[in-house]
Amino acid sequence: MDAVSLQHFGSIGRLSILCLFLAEGSPPYWTSAVHSEVLAGMNSSEACRDVLACPDLGRPHEVPMTMLKAVFRTQIALGGGGDTGDEHLGEAESIVMAEHFHCGVITDDNAAYDLAEKRLGSARVYDTVDVLTTLVRSGSLPAAEAKMHADAIVNNGRHLRRVHPRTIFEDYFE
Repeated sequence: MDAVSLQHFGSIGRLSILCLFLAEGSPPYWTSAVHSEVLAGMNSSEACRDVLACPDLGRPHEVPMTMLKAVFRTQIALGGGGDTGDEHLGEAESIVMAEHFHCGVITDDNAAYDLAEKRLGSARVYDTVDVLTTLVRSGSLPAAEAKMHADAIVNNGRHLRRVHPRTIFEDYFE
């Protein structure tokens, strides 16, 4: 999963909800590049500190050297590494790891979501709203709570993917 999605749940103090969703699968849940991105925001963001302190996320996965070429190609497909070479690296590692482990990926980055969906299929790609919707449909979370959490994320100045309406009602999660 990417740092944005982690920070969405961390920003509202509800990483437990994300971990409830993750419990259906098995680790690794995040990569070393995502960890580094969260670590870089630690001094300025309580959400980042909460993510780093969450034991349920387990250890970040180190991408093997043999897969770096695939990661860098994916990073380029997402727009490149920027000035530092780190831009889109977490998303790229997450997509490549999802391909390798035949699992899903959680991302709230629009370009990463689109690329992951193209490579993995829509059933293996989730964003924050998809996580909440899945938990509502499984009976693990009431729709009213899902709406409250989505609203809280937005009210904290964070952004959900552009495919979702700016105002989300309870029935959106059902």
